[in-house]
Amino acid sequence: MRPSFDIVRISPTGDAVLAGRAAPGAQIVITVDGREIARGEADRSGQWVITPAQPLPPGGHELKVAARQADGSLLEAEAPVVVVLNAPQAPAAPSRPAAPATPAPQASIPQASIPQASIPQAAAPAAPPPPAAPLAVLMPPSGPARVLQGPASPAGRLGLDVVDYDDTGAIRFSGAAAPGSVTRLYIDDRAVGEATADAAGRWAMQPAEAVAPGEHRLRLDQIGAGGLPVARIELPFTRAKLSAEDVAQGRVVVQPRQSLWRIARAAYGQGVRYTDIYEANRDQIRDPNLIFPGQVFAIPAGATPASAAKSR
Repeated sequence: MRPSFDIVRISPTGDAVLAGRAAPGAQIVITVDGREIARGEADRSGQWVITPAQPLPPGGHELKVAARQADGSLLEAEAPVVVVLNAPQAPAAPSRPAAPATPAPQASIPQASIPQASIPQAAAPAAPPPPAAPLAVLMPPSGPARVLQGPASPAGRLGLDVVDYDDTGAIRFSGAAAPGSVTRLYIDDRAVGEATADAAGRWAMQPAEAVAPGEHRLRLDQIGAGGLPVARIELPFTRAKLSAEDVAQGRVVVQPRQSLWRIARAAYGQGVRYTDIYEANRDQIRDPNLIFPGQVFAIPAGATPASAAKSR
């Protein structure tokens, strides 16, 4: 059987705890961006837990797990995990009070009588702000992406975490809601599917109908007793196809819940090159983790239609 991730926990400093499943007794290999960082072994029930010795560096990474076969080859998991780890921010520069004017020396006033409060004290350095929580998202080849670690929605509150779609128009959603509650999805005021939140308050759905390119209106209702909505989320949604021609012309339109990592995978075939797009569009991007639907980004040279097709 192929190995898989179940748990990814990463501290703000990059220390990681990883767990998942594989064939009983399988030798497990963990890689980050194609570089091996840790090994382990699945127990007799097929469960494995690995803590890499070295912390992950800040930035975006692709985390993979593989099981070594009898012939020495590696059998990789179908779904890698995309990790975004923010660098800690530098502390604010301490403020220095202006030195008071030095009075002209007067023989009649002994120096010991000068108040100590007049001597300026160096301000204590400001503590650095805590780094943003790391993000870890499981990216299966089909079905909705699943957030393994990230900003948590308040318990029981309706939330939309992931909107993902492919070139055929198949669309997938996942989010949070009260455990056991039903979430109903509407596109352009037409009900297209329902999902029941599990015991952890997570739900996922993939409507049977494809969504055509263009502007749409998305609505989520959490259904309460009696079939009436008790919570609602509404937002505009634009599905624009990222074609080979768009990439070749060096531009891309940001879609809801899209990340720089996904755009880089489409443009270059490598998610870690999201920094290229960030640097080329810094006038529009204040935080690489916060991009907004409708933004049009320049794609720096190096992206080709072939690489875009390969990444899909």
